[in-house]
Amino acid sequence: MIICVSFGAFFVSAHEKSGTDDIVYKYYKSIEIHPGDTLWNIAEDTMTDEYSSVAEYVQVLKDMNNLHSDDIQAGQNLIIAYNDTAYLE
Repeated sequence: MIICVSFGAFFVSAHEKSGTDDIVYKYYKSIEIHPGDTLWNIAEDTMTDEYSSVAEYVQVLKDMNNLHSDDIQAGQNLIIAYNDTAYLE
């Protein structure tokens, strides 16, 4: 059992190593939708480099928030992911 837990912990990590000497952490936060906001402009403003297109990130947002369409309403909350980098010395 100890071997299984240790082995599993090795593959599940809270960070990923990039090509340089830094660690990228992924965080999640809730934002409130304001009048005039669209899923697409929120995606454009919050998309990270790991996504190749806004359309791809819109789909990720829809999946994360269990949305079946692009329609969002003011006052609604939306979960978004963002990255933060810790630099190693």
